[in-house]
Amino acid sequence: MKTIISLGLYKHSGGPTKTIGCFQRALDANLYCFCNNRELERHPIAIDGGVGVASWNVPILRELCVPKPDSLAPLSQNLDDVSILSCHSFYRYHALWVNHLYRRRGIPYWFVPHGILDPWVMDKARFAKQIYLTFGGRRFLEDAKTVIFSTTAEKDKAEYQFELPCSEILPWPVDLVQRQNYQARRSRIREELAIPEDARVLLYFGRLHSMKKPLETIRSVAQARCESLHLVMVGNQQDVSHEDCYAVADECGIASRIHMVGPVYGQEKYDYMMAADAYISLSHRENFNHTAAESLSAGLPLILSPGNDLQADIHSANCSWGLRDESLAVASQTIEEFSQMPLDQLQSMGARGREWVRENLQFSVFAERLQLLAKKYGRLL
Repeated sequence: MKTIISLGLYKHSGGPTKTIGCFQRALDANLYCFCNNRELERHPIAIDGGVGVASWNVPILRELCVPKPDSLAPLSQNLDDVSILSCHSFYRYHALWVNHLYRRRGIPYWFVPHGILDPWVMDKARFAKQIYLTFGGRRFLEDAKTVIFSTTAEKDKAEYQFELPCSEILPWPVDLVQRQNYQARRSRIREELAIPEDARVLLYFGRLHSMKKPLETIRSVAQARCESLHLVMVGNQQDVSHEDCYAVADECGIASRIHMVGPVYGQEKYDYMMAADAYISLSHRENFNHTAAESLSAGLPLILSPGNDLQADIHSANCSWGLRDESLAVASQTIEEFSQMPLDQLQSMGARGREWVRENLQFSVFAERLQLLAKKYGRLL
């Protein structure tokens, strides 16, 4: 039996919910989520069969997701037949608990960081992270049987600043988006947003969070010299609001060409991909970027910042623009190049990206490799 230990996984959690759901399916694993108790009261666990382990209702214990004994009991009593623990994310109590289990009961574990070991993350609240590393975090990393990364760049950046055990690279799986009724779906979304059929459309798909640089994305679009260029922004508001985005768009004189949609889930999100001509992410950090991979699967070429670790792995497929730095000047120049490229060339780029997804991100390949890793690093029972 395999067991997955993670933090809270909710409908709005984005990529980690999708990825850890794939781990659960591939391993046929039990899933336990160490949760902020207030968050768990507001939102159900978004993965079928996932069990929320509620924290104490005390500020620092709540933030660290330290569970109450009665919440932890069902998990603690169900570990005798576990061959390996798959531990996801870091800097909370759950990782220290997994390491304690290994030291006390010999249950091996691997670690899936989901980008949390990126230097950009370490620069935020560095002092608190150093304390965590000193009081158990570093020991957790040292005792892991392996660390599983989704891209080569994520692995390289993590190893630059942490002493890690042997590592594995396993790209996350993505379903091949079905493109039936492509033109009708494209036209419907454009009509709803009042975007002309002959306009050029960029898609921003992700949380409105400063890490993902939504306001900089708007400014880059404004600096690109293309009056028929529209930006569609899909995602839930976090530390950046719709009002913030509209204010910047108004300041830049492009408010009529910015379309704030809010969060979209399920099959409907693919309709927004059909309505676009390319996907853009100027994010500071994306260890994989699920929505970028899904956009590739839908046939969209990508514009990716240096912080998108997927950039290096898809470079040879010639299906994207990889920005050389994070400046607005470089981003706007690339957006302008995209806006002037003939539509058939854009569609050819998108077709190459879709083929790359077909060849590299099938769930069956992911599941087979993950099962082999479980046999390689797990214990015999």
